[in-house]
Amino acid sequence: MRSLARIFALIAAILCTGADPSLAQARVGTEAGKIVVGTMRVPPFVLRGDDGQWHGLSIELGQQIAAELKAPIELREFDYDPAGLLEALERGEIDAALAAIPITHDAETHFDFTHPYFSAGLGILVRTEPDGGLLATIGNLMTLRTAAIVGGLVALLVAVGASIWLLERRQGAHFDQRFLPGVGDGIWWAAVTMTTTGYGDKVPIGWGGRTLALLWMFSSIFLVSVFSATLASSFVVGQLKTGVTGPNDLPRARVAVVAGTTGEEWSSLQGLTVRNYPFVIQASKALQRGDVQALVHERAILGHMIKTYGWRELQILPHTLAVRDYAIALPQGSPLTEPINRALLKIVHGPAWKDVVQKYVGTANEP
Repeated sequence: MRSLARIFALIAAILCTGADPSLAQARVGTEAGKIVVGTMRVPPFVLRGDDGQWHGLSIELGQQIAAELKAPIELREFDYDPAGLLEALERGEIDAALAAIPITHDAETHFDFTHPYFSAGLGILVRTEPDGGLLATIGNLMTLRTAAIVGGLVALLVAVGASIWLLERRQGAHFDQRFLPGVGDGIWWAAVTMTTTGYGDKVPIGWGGRTLALLWMFSSIFLVSVFSATLASSFVVGQLKTGVTGPNDLPRARVAVVAGTTGEEWSSLQGLTVRNYPFVIQASKALQRGDVQALVHERAILGHMIKTYGWRELQILPHTLAVRDYAIALPQGSPLTEPINRALLKIVHGPAWKDVVQKYVGTANEP
């Protein structure tokens, strides 16, 4: 009798909604016709205002999916408890989990996942100090590396200048035949040629001088690029008054992670010694105090927090570490999987989804 009643309910749902059988079956299994969705606050994916209203990237996705399925959703909050959220999903207390849940191998053995709706990588958050003005900027450039590059460039100018003088000193009046004035003319010619200024007051005439000039012209393009890149690198790295300038510095640094996150998993795989914090806000405060030198966490979350709290002394390094796909988690074999996937694909490939991502994350990111 129970099976017969379930069949009649399924047929009635199909006739009333005009939906496909899988969607109707999904609704029969929900509580009072609602899809019960577990969530937790993970800015900018899930936020809750002082008025109790939910919003965020994942929340807007869930609301749009509910509209597509014509099935209301009930949000149940698991207050900063990702383990409790997934345990409730596994026990069947909720129909889906929606927050900022990455698709991982371990999770796939316990749950089904929808298609991804957002891809994000890990970032490195470091503490910086404000710029000290012109003197500080000049000081950032005065490094041993910069001095070595400049010294090598000067030596090369002298060598090329002396060589062009040896080849051209008897070819005409462009290069003085005396040693010091002649080498000075050669260095001047090498400098203006390297910078593509080309005044034309010193011109090689002989075949030997012209061959050297041709080689020097092409070599100068590479040399100027290396010199410019070195100065820019010294300036940027000097602006970061921190011991961490990239992933290679993490093994020697005090690194913070948030327990139970992708950042902790990645750091463990890299063999890093880390300090675990229960929440990202606590890890960020530890970085501000100088207790740690870097925080490894999702870039999208870090960027949102910097923007929200105005943390000018914190900066995300340009390196992107492991990339993870975020999706909605469902119980294994859930009849909701296919209906939600069809609605999700329609939404994330629609013209309005980029605006939603831009609204909360600041970059148009698509799976």
